[in-house]
This record gives sequence, structure tokens and C-alpha cells, in this order.
Amino acid sequence: MIRLLDWFFLSRPIVLIPSWAFLFAGYLRGAAKAGREPDPWSELFPAFILFTFVLSGVYIVNQIFDVDSDRENGKLFLLAKGHVSIPAAWIIAAVLSGAALLGAIVWHPVYLPWLGASVLLGALYSIHPIRLKGKPVVDLLANAVGYGGIAFLFGYSLTMPVTAGVAIQTLPYMFIVAAVFLHTAIVDRPGDEKAGLRTSATFLGDRGASIAALLMLLATLISGQLVDEPYPSVAALCGIVFFLWAVIVPSRKVSTLSFQWCSLAFVFLIIISIPPFGLFLLALVIITRMYYKLRFKLTYPNLDF
Repeated sequence: MIRLLDWFFLSRPIVLIPSWAFLFAGYLRGAAKAGREPDPWSELFPAFILFTFVLSGVYIVNQIFDVDSDRENGKLFLLAKGHVSIPAAWIIAAVLSGAALLGAIVWHPVYLPWLGASVLLGALYSIHPIRLKGKPVVDLLANAVGYGGIAFLFGYSLTMPVTAGVAIQTLPYMFIVAAVFLHTAIVDRPGDEKAGLRTSATFLGDRGASIAALLMLLATLISGQLVDEPYPSVAALCGIVFFLWAVIVPSRKVSTLSFQWCSLAFVFLIIISIPPFGLFLLALVIITRMYYKLRFKLTYPNLDF
């Protein structure tokens, strides 16, 4: 039983929440453009399941290649401390990604470009020799395109055709992802440096990365107003105090507050439109906290208020 739970939590379901939120945001904005009420159960649920499988596989591959830096940062114990073997992790990742792609081919071929793009970007992000994660600025762009671009457009495509004009709508979403990513990179910087990993945060330093994050957040506000995208705009407003604080007093604590509050605001906006999503997340958080408390005597996830 413990091994099955280890395999499940290896997929990092809590970290999937932002990906789901961007998928749902795209779906909601597409439905709004179509001028009709969203119907998540029939239109969104199949995409949600297959996208979850793909992203779980992608995150597992990322952990495989990040095992040294994760060990230095004292997190993600399942691989770093050998609770799940690397060969087993590869098999789980392959099964999840393969099942998602096969499911798309059989049941929803229109999903295939988005799922395939997610698998490809995830592989390029983690796997040597390309490993976009180890290239400053490029790591930021990869995250922005993956979350704010691919995930959002996948959701949008469920109700409306994706055109060149629609791609402009992704700008505030990509900017807010870039802003949040920089603060997560600041938190991971000490371990990444010890592991010899070059990221945007190790390249810019904590203050430089905090300034860049603030500029990305301001770009979110401006572009969100220009293209009439409320979700990233409101989320940016909710986090801007912490982003300013991080520029004045750079620290891992303030960076954690910055990305947590901005992310939470975005997710809550989605929950307002899709309340069952909130109930699902509440159950997921409770189950995850029970698992980490019993397995590692840790309180996770937690908020740094």
C-alpha cells in the first residue's frame, strides 16, 4: 500500500494545480468568447484527465534529472532518498505519458497536438543534452510557454478554434507564469548552485531575479488590461505587494510568499467559476497532508503566512 501511495505522490499532484488552473482558465475564456455557459463535466473533464496524465509523466522525468538539486534543497524525498527507484520512475512516467497520448488518439484526436507539445516541451526542459532548465532565461521562457501558452490554449480549444489572434490573449498568462517562476527559482537557487545547475535565478542573483519578476508582473497587469484578460490581472494585483517587498528585501521567505499568494489568487478565481474544482483541491490537500505527515513527519503543503 505504501509503495502505491509513493508512486501516486511521485507525480506531485499539488504541483499540478497551476497547470489545471491555466487549462481551466483557457476553457472558461473560450466559453465566454463563444457566448455560452461552460459545461465542464462533458467538455473539460476528458481533457483534464489526459492532461493530468501527461503532466504527471513530465514532472516525474523532471524529478529524475533534478534528483541531485532536490537532495541539496531538501525536498521531493521519494527519488532523492530512494523511496522510489529511478528505473521505476522511468516506467511510471512512460506509462502515464503513453496512456494519455494513446487515449487522445483513440477518443479525442483533437487533443493530440496539445498533449504532444506538452510531452515534447517537458522532455526538452529536463533531458540532457538540451535541458532547457539549465539555461538562464530559456528556462523562464519554457515555463511561460508551457503553462501560459500550451495549457491555456488547450483549454481554449475545447470551446473555440485557436487562431493567431487568440495567441495574443496568452501574453498576460505567460507574463504571470514568468513572474511566479522567477520566485520559485530564487527559493531553489542555493541547492541548484550546489548541484551545478545554471538557472535564471543563479544567473541574475536574488535581487536581479526579484526585479525581473516585478517587471513581469507589471507586464501582466498592462497586457491583461490591453487584451481584456481578468484572471492574470487580478492575480497580479493580489501578489504585487510581495513582489515589491522581494525587491527591497530579497529572501527565500519573501519569494515563497510572492509565488504562493499570486498562485493562490489565480486558483481561487478559477474556483469561483468552477466550484467543484475547489472541493477537489480541498480533498487533494487533505490527502496530501495526511500522506506526508504519516510518511515523512512533515506538514506539506503549507503556506508561509
